[in-house]
Amino acid sequence: MIESYYIVAGLILLLSILFNVALVWHNRGLVGKLYDVSENLSDLLEEVSIFHNHLSSVHELEVFYGDETLGSLIRHSSGLIEVLEDFEDIYTLFDEEYEEELEEAPNDAPVDTKPTP
Repeated sequence: MIESYYIVAGLILLLSILFNVALVWHNRGLVGKLYDVSENLSDLLEEVSIFHNHLSSVHELEVFYGDETLGSLIRHSSGLIEVLEDFEDIYTLFDEEYEEELEEAPNDAPVDTKPTP
């Protein structure tokens, strides 16, 4: 009777360990995907800012100064930059924290520079 309790407890422990390992593996993949999204959003904001600056410099040229179409494009790109800046907490998520984790890792431990999904 007591032996069957030990067997059931051992099976439950084994299942718990397997379940936890699967969760850690799955969460590692999710963090990798979040890292990729963070990098892509940062790059997108940078590209839109470059586009906005280029559009503004074209609008300042004598030939195009005061053009309504360019003016509305500049306002639209400014609004787009504001929307992208609302996501700043996502694309700055890994900037400092991830680099600190890499620095804190022991020297003999293998360091994965980019999490895999």
